[in-house]
Amino acid sequence: MDNETILQVDGVWKKYCRQLKRSMWYGIRDIARQMGMGRRELSGTPELRKGEFFAVKNACFDVRQGECVGMIGPNGAGKSTMLKMINGLIRPDAGRITIRGKIGALIELGTGFNPVLSGRENIFVNAAVLGMGRREVDKVFDDIVDFAGLHEVIGDPIKTYSSGMKVRLGFSVAAHLRPRLLIMDEVLAVGDVAFRMKCFNHFNTLTKNGTSIILVTHAVGMLPRVATRSLVFDAGRICFDGDVQQGMTVYEENLSVRTTSTRSANQSAVTDGSEVRARIANVEVRDAADNPVDSFQTGDRMRLAIDVKCEQPLDAARLIVAICSPRHDELGSTSSVANELQPNLGIGTHRFILEIERLPVLLGSYYFNISLYGAEITDFQERRSGVGVFKITGPPVDVNGNGLYGTLAFDHSWEFSEGL
Repeated sequence: MDNETILQVDGVWKKYCRQLKRSMWYGIRDIARQMGMGRRELSGTPELRKGEFFAVKNACFDVRQGECVGMIGPNGAGKSTMLKMINGLIRPDAGRITIRGKIGALIELGTGFNPVLSGRENIFVNAAVLGMGRREVDKVFDDIVDFAGLHEVIGDPIKTYSSGMKVRLGFSVAAHLRPRLLIMDEVLAVGDVAFRMKCFNHFNTLTKNGTSIILVTHAVGMLPRVATRSLVFDAGRICFDGDVQQGMTVYEENLSVRTTSTRSANQSAVTDGSEVRARIANVEVRDAADNPVDSFQTGDRMRLAIDVKCEQPLDAARLIVAICSPRHDELGSTSSVANELQPNLGIGTHRFILEIERLPVLLGSYYFNISLYGAEITDFQERRSGVGVFKITGPPVDVNGNGLYGTLAFDHSWEFSEGL
């Protein structure tokens, strides 16, 4: 491991057991085995016993000095388990984690404080856990309290603090005690806008001064403000390691596929008593040349082909199509009636084409929800959710206010008048 590498994770596996009694028995056996092994590390793939599953599977990555790594993925993907292993709260079942320097961690916001002690006392207790002496803490004490904005209540017991106050103090303590590696779990999802901006600025200051940061968050839209790299977890594995914006797209694409699979498995056959005469047989995303594709640039032309199969004639058929994002759900919708298209369908398969002249969405992954009706609102035939998954791969967005950012791209222009 070279001098610039702060953290190295090599072939790490972690398994859990879903059954409490069996888990306790396994735990006793594992402790006995570890005592016999001493400090030796297991390599390879551990064996799963009855009731067990892998929370982390063969994780390999490193973090260098001054990097801010965003760790993202859906719930249950293995992120928090990975953080707890890095922080030493739990041991891996196989593999090795090597750390150079002191760790500061905020795994669960607001935890680790003694509710009876004051905010002041808790700062010193947390510092002592990290191996810092009183003189070291005295040097940064005022900075911690200033950042948290808690001067008036710093002498009060923690149990009198609101959840927001605990979060601010927890972040401030972890971030100001000068760790070489700072671990933060979901700090971007809490606090008001002003506090989040302070966090972003402080993250940037820390990385410039050589502190490495691992940041776990579901608020992926904020990640490019601070992260220099992304790790995407899915089902316990690292499925992407690289550029932040590309990682966000991979994460959203995984969510879109997961949404498609879940919703397809739970498609409702409820028809409000109406007779079902037609189904949505197929949905396909195509480019301007009518080729099946799944990647576009913002502003590209898209053709959405929707095949409807009729077992019986359906008069005045209409389709309602909504474009959706895993982060924001439905962004907007249209219907065939908006273009005065409401054809009578005979028995057989028919194709509708929805053409979007300029895709109005920015970097990320998207999908469609499609509903099929007859002439009346009560004449419902079928709804297909999470279909036609596609991704926008460019152009890059700008999180610092120097270009486009967010979800929607809208036609616009700027004018300026001086000296009004």
